[in-house]
Amino acid sequence: MGYLIPREEFLFLMISFSVCSSLYFLLVIESNNRSFGIGFGLFLAIIFRLIFIVAVPELSDDFYRYIFDGQLVRNSISPYLFLPKHVFEITGLESNNYWHTLLSQMNSPTYFSVYPPLHQLIFWISAMAGDQLLYNIITIRLILIVFDILNIFLIWKIIKNWGMPNKAIWLYAFNPLVILEISGNLHFEGMVLTGLLLSIYAFSKNKMITSAMAWSWAVGLKLTPLIIGPLWLITWKRNKLIAFVSVSGLAILIFMIPLTIGNGFLGFWESLRLYQRTFEFNASIYYLLRNCFSFFLGYNPIAYLGPVLNFAAFAGILTFAYFWKIEKAKDVANGMVWIYLIFLLLQPVVHPWYLIPAFGVSVLTKNKVFSLWTFLAFLSYAAYRHPEVKESWILLWIEYGVLFGYLFYKISRDYRSQNFGASSRL
Repeated sequence: MGYLIPREEFLFLMISFSVCSSLYFLLVIESNNRSFGIGFGLFLAIIFRLIFIVAVPELSDDFYRYIFDGQLVRNSISPYLFLPKHVFEITGLESNNYWHTLLSQMNSPTYFSVYPPLHQLIFWISAMAGDQLLYNIITIRLILIVFDILNIFLIWKIIKNWGMPNKAIWLYAFNPLVILEISGNLHFEGMVLTGLLLSIYAFSKNKMITSAMAWSWAVGLKLTPLIIGPLWLITWKRNKLIAFVSVSGLAILIFMIPLTIGNGFLGFWESLRLYQRTFEFNASIYYLLRNCFSFFLGYNPIAYLGPVLNFAAFAGILTFAYFWKIEKAKDVANGMVWIYLIFLLLQPVVHPWYLIPAFGVSVLTKNKVFSLWTFLAFLSYAAYRHPEVKESWILLWIEYGVLFGYLFYKISRDYRSQNFGASSRL
């Protein structure tokens, strides 16, 4: 999948992913039989990730923008102030074949960078490898793999502290979508997960400052973990809550300082707004509402529907946080999973790698919604069979039909057994 199959060949990709998924279940079952220990399991997890070491990502072209931004930072140019297609004529930066490759292959030459400063730090490190695309890719990949191994270590520390079986480790370590999207396609959600796991672990140890800094790290990478904010407000008692808000707020402000250089925040914010009002992919509730409103309005209402659904997600998360009861660290982890679910089901864009933070936290809980979704989400890659990226309505119905069916079954079962109610005020 990393070297031979182009993303246009979805049938072969799906067959390969299905084989990987079958092996995944066999490995998890084997781990339950205690046929191998932590050391051998970790060795396998590292080998699986290193398979992609010299592969050029095939399923996503985001890495071209990563490296382009990193090279701009290396040349002391803010990626928030200049559009890629204009940067050479405005700054006087000398172009060459390497720059031309990055510019011609990236998917966002008319947008300011939408990646926060902590992202840019990793991009800059990759640029230190020089004007060699493969070396840039390998540098980013090694950094992401190190953090992904750290995720496995944190999951091990947490379950050891909570008295859980080792199965949770292997549910994450061997998951094919996790390996493919982090090591293969170079997405940073694994680093976001590192912050979330560390924040949970620190909370279980009553280490407020570490928890605040870890969550701030996650926010500094992707902004999306801000949705966890309302959960933290009900988690910490009043005296520590003030300190948590102060520490995390200060850390996030420090992480965002590069955005203030030359009013870079304006370009960053403009790209975020355009992203929310323009793009749509693998959505669920958004697509249902879009088709209903398009029928009556005669045009795609994404410019209005995107912000409205974001507000609905915000209201839903606040409502959930108000009713959710935190008695132990497991409740924090479970609450994060439900909050991510509310958020993602209301988004107009749900790429498969968006699921990784929530899935990584969910292995610490009995909530297997994201475990199922990590397999169903791969169906969205069928859209790349066509040059214009055309989604299959049949596969969308299969993906979300199965997901909502399972979700309905889980909620019904949990209410009957009062498992859900035990962790909430509902």
